[in-house]
Amino acid sequence: MLAAWILSGWPSTYAQTLAPVETPATPGWIFTPSLGFGGSWDDNVLLVDLGEEPPSDYASPIKPSVSLDFTGKRTRFSAGYDGSVVLYRTLDELTSFQQYLRVGLEHRATEQVTLFVNENFMMAPTTDVIPLNGGIPFYRVGSRTNTIGGGLQATLQRHLAMRGAYTLRTVAFNFDELLGRELHGGNSHEFDISVDRALSPRLTIGGEYGLDRVTVDAGTAVDQPSEDQFNIQAANVTATYLLSPTLTVSGAIGIAHLGAGLTHQRQTAPAWRAGITHQMRHARLSGSYSRSYVPSFGFGGTFQNEEWVGNVLVPFARNRAYAQGGISWYNNDTLAVDQPRLRSVWVSGTVGYRVTRWLRIEGFYSRAHQDTGRAGGQLSRNQVGFQVVTAKPVRLR
Repeated sequence: MLAAWILSGWPSTYAQTLAPVETPATPGWIFTPSLGFGGSWDDNVLLVDLGEEPPSDYASPIKPSVSLDFTGKRTRFSAGYDGSVVLYRTLDELTSFQQYLRVGLEHRATEQVTLFVNENFMMAPTTDVIPLNGGIPFYRVGSRTNTIGGGLQATLQRHLAMRGAYTLRTVAFNFDELLGRELHGGNSHEFDISVDRALSPRLTIGGEYGLDRVTVDAGTAVDQPSEDQFNIQAANVTATYLLSPTLTVSGAIGIAHLGAGLTHQRQTAPAWRAGITHQMRHARLSGSYSRSYVPSFGFGGTFQNEEWVGNVLVPFARNRAYAQGGISWYNNDTLAVDQPRLRSVWVSGTVGYRVTRWLRIEGFYSRAHQDTGRAGGQLSRNQVGFQVVTAKPVRLR
């Protein structure tokens, strides 16, 4: 699933699940250097409660990036690096760096079997940009997330397909010495397998099973264990139906089971999700809802999570201009009585124009809002600005 995330003033999307890498259709090697620069206004640079009269500042982001893609007869490869330096005009001590690295490889071993492997690393100066189902409190604290995994897709019969994948996800946070804030990192081993069968050109049904073995750092207190370990299992029946050539609906329903941990007992609950995608002539719309258990990297423990995501893309002016927007809403209910609940919302919008094939100009707005339900636990961050981006694909011989 794709969700909109705000990357230090640069609107973007971040893939939350590993999937076979997508590369340009042009055969051979393509190298693409890119440079972006602009300006943005940030009304809460410290990410603090609104009652504390948070300071605002004007920033000048600079974003260099490169990508390398290969498309062959049986193999596709893609790698890229995106950097971001945000230079604040007044509060220059808050000048921050953000980095994102991705690598993906897909190989069709036989006509029926395709193997894939992916790696994604992100280092960010604030926690409001971390793609972890919203279960993270918003602090100006440095973080590092890494996701590596792989698997296979296989066609078992003409209308029967299987997919299996393993993912290792790790999360780490810096300690805020000034504010004394300590967030809990950890790791998860995620195993997923699914089977889909096409019953007709429009209807596909299937089943899926997932197991997450989660370890969350429990803290540094002397009287506390160093780790909280538990399992999250989910089994679902899935269905996808094409209402028309441009409109697709999908859904899943099943059972989720949470193993016992330090802060919660063993629990079982229903789990479900639903999604819709509409590809119109001049727009693309998508929306989804899901309910499941998720590990609470940040506070420690586990959340029962509800997630709403919506995205829209509208090209116009003969595809030289475009408008896109996204909204993500997460309702994280803690399973431990001593931890706060989280209500988190991200909103982003971009309007852009391609001046030439290698130059585009964009204006953007983004908002991150969170409420912990406790005194001093409400904060919002709004960013508005512009950026000029240059990118020139070069075919390598």
